[in-house]
Amino acid sequence: MRSETLLTEGVTDDVALANQRVKVHIRCRKCGETFILRGVRDAKGHIETGFKKCLCDNEDDFEIESLA
Repeated sequence: MRSETLLTEGVTDDVALANQRVKVHIRCRKCGETFILRGVRDAKGHIETGFKKCLCDNEDDFEIESLA
């Protein structure tokens, strides 16, 4: 099992501060369930949410976007 990591596109260095908290919207493409989670952005721009799998046991097929 793995945690979802999201690489944000177009993030400038002054915005991508280490340990910056962001909200992430995750939607399962199999059952349509949605999750809004808070994650921590690392220095490289990746967001770690700790999300592992959907209620329908899907571990791979998601739409993931960061929220402003």
